Amino acid sequence: MAWVDRNAFFFVGLFGCLLVVDTAQADCGQSPGPDMDWSGCRKTFKMLQDYDLSNAKFVRADLSRTNFQAARLTGADFSKANVTYAMLGEADLSGENLSGAFGSRTDLNEAILKDADLSKAELFRANMSAVDLSGANLNGAQLSRADLTAANLDAADARNANLSRAVLAQVSLNQTNLENAYLYRTDLRGVDLSKTVGLTQIQLGGSCGDKTTKLPEGLHMPADWPCWEDK
Repeated sequence: MAWVDRNAFFFVGLFGCLLVVDTAQADCGQSPGPDMDWSGCRKTFKMLQDYDLSNAKFVRADLSRTNFQAARLTGADFSKANVTYAMLGEADLSGENLSGAFGSRTDLNEAILKDADLSKAELFRANMSAVDLSGANLNGAQLSRADLTAANLDAADARNANLSRAVLAQVSLNQTNLENAYLYRTDLRGVDLSKTVGLTQIQLGGSCGDKTTKLPEGLHMPADWPCWEDK
């Protein structure tokens, strides 16, 4: 019994040391710049527009209402960060990790998110108009009521994404994978879906398009279209 207790104490102590080392890696007082680490830090209402923050780490950080407008954020890690009301418009987020990031009304207008990872991100009512999401991973992303007007989703993986009541007007969807995407009351008026992958008639039945919506071969316009008036 004593042997078990001593070893249990050893492992608990070792685990505690690892936690201390991991926490010590983030310096919340560090000046903003490339390769910085603000993981787990509370950095709300900060003015970081036009900064070079490439490869920075913001894992689990609270960044609500922080201004990253036009910042360079290529390769940055925002996984599980709080980006509520954060301003990321026109920022370069190419290849960035936003997996599990969450928040409402995040501004990503005209941001570059090419090849970025937004899997399981929760960005409700986000402004994603004219955003470049080409090649991005949107698998399981929660984008309910997001404005994706004129966004580029070419070759994006949107499997299992929640796009309910989102606006997709003028969006580019060439080779976009929409398998199991939730399209309840999604605004598809005038959208060209003809080159998407994985779209089914059942998905279309819950969405809101019109006679100008272009469908993939083998699918047809649901009888209750248009339905956007009662959204």
